[in-house]
Amino acid sequence: MNRFMILLAMTIVLSAASFAMALDSAALVGTWQLVEPAKDSEGKNCPFVGQQIQFTADGKMISPNMPMPFKYKVNPTPAETEGALTKNPELKGMEIMLAMMGNSQSDWSKAPIVYGVKLQNKQFTMKVSGYTPALYKKLK
Repeated sequence: MNRFMILLAMTIVLSAASFAMALDSAALVGTWQLVEPAKDSEGKNCPFVGQQIQFTADGKMISPNMPMPFKYKVNPTPAETEGALTKNPELKGMEIMLAMMGNSQSDWSKAPIVYGVKLQNKQFTMKVSGYTPALYKKLK
C-alpha cells in the first residue's frame, strides 16, 4: 500500500510539473526587448530573432526585421513537437514554438521556423538550431 501511495504521489507531482512547464501563451502576449542576441559559431546574428518582438493575443509575432507578421503556435501537438524535434534535435528539452509567414496555410507540422523557448517571469528565451539562445525582457 505504501508503495502505491508513493507511486501515486510521484505521478501527481510529475503531472503537475509538466502542466506548470507548459508555455502560457497569454503570458507571452506583449512587447519583448532583446537583451542578449542569438549568434552562430562565427558570431553572426540570427536573422530569425529581432531586436524587439511583439506577440499578440490572436497569434501573431511582429518584429521590425520580419517582412510581415508571422503566425506562431505554442504548445504544439505531440506529433508536431516530434516532427519539429526530429528536424531540430538541438531543441530537445525546451518547449517548442512554431512560426510561419502570415499568409501561409496552417499546417503546423510544416512550419518553416521552429524555436525552442522558455518563459520565466519577465524573461523569454528563444533558440533556433545552430545559434546560441536569444534572451528577451518584457517591456509591456
